[in-house]
Amino acid sequence: MENPKGKILWIDDEIDLLKPHIILIEQRGYTVEQVTNGEDAVELVKQKSFDLIFLDESMVGMSGLDTLPILKETNPYTPIVMVTKNEAESVMEEAIGKKIDDYLTKPVNPTQILAAIKKHLESRKIRFLVYGT
Repeated sequence: MENPKGKILWIDDEIDLLKPHIILIEQRGYTVEQVTNGEDAVELVKQKSFDLIFLDESMVGMSGLDTLPILKETNPYTPIVMVTKNEAESVMEEAIGKKIDDYLTKPVNPTQILAAIKKHLESRKIRFLVYGT
């Protein structure tokens, strides 16, 4: 059965450490697919559509900053939230320059993740219901 709340892609080379967050998101009614590198993420996004993407900045192979513009080119309307351990302002500025929709610093907690999901998925639904756009 297709999940009515939304489909989320989480791209992180340490995805196993995020299992508790993923379980919580799924318990809230979202579908979560996971990949561990940018190359696999690009291929998956070409095959399927997602409502939201969480993207790790620092991965083996293609970094999140390298993956980001390809994902945006493939589907410019999918919100992408960068999740990173790197607190350098230059990384944040580069991500913003490449059209990141949101930015979270690790370690992330469940409240931050759920807030990002509601901000990018639920707010669109609420705006549509209230304003019709």
